[in-house]
Amino acid sequence: MANGRFPKVLGALFTLATLALVFCAGGYVGQVTFKPQVIVDHEIRTIDKVIERVVYEPVERVVETVVHEPIEEAIVKYVATPEPLRRFQNLDELEQWLENIWVLDIGFDVVDKETSQRIKRFDCEDYAIRLQGKALRDGYIMSFEVIRSVEYNALFNQQQIPNSAIHAINSVILGNEVYYIEPQTYEIVFVAYLD
Repeated sequence: MANGRFPKVLGALFTLATLALVFCAGGYVGQVTFKPQVIVDHEIRTIDKVIERVVYEPVERVVETVVHEPIEEAIVKYVATPEPLRRFQNLDELEQWLENIWVLDIGFDVVDKETSQRIKRFDCEDYAIRLQGKALRDGYIMSFEVIRSVEYNALFNQQQIPNSAIHAINSVILGNEVYYIEPQTYEIVFVAYLD
């Protein structure tokens, strides 16, 4: 048995030696056949050449967005006012005019489009707009004002409004003085001198 193994081991060693020689020979032949790789540093310059020039100029473009919001329909009536409009002469004239009007008695109803139910709504701005309209029809200049609760509660005595609320009132100029009018109670308060 020892005789049978020895030739096999000898054959395997011979095969390994042959492969090692072939590998070394291949490395030597490869060096001779191929050029060695040489790395050369060089600078690349880029030259820009204008072939065509395009100039973009901004153009103003108006974009309209249409937003449709449901609003309550209002009936607008145009009323002729006396020419020219005038200011109240003094506090007595303003107080007398306020005594002879009945803006508080005039209410209006709003119809809800979805339910077709009547909604009774008459807020502070409605009173102020009605009082201003009545003054214009009678030939007087009266303004519509919106003030914050802090200023309102400091000036008016008859009613107080909640903090951080706003309220609609009217104002007039009497000579050199500005007065606020509470359109729901007709209370008149002095605000400031113009000069």
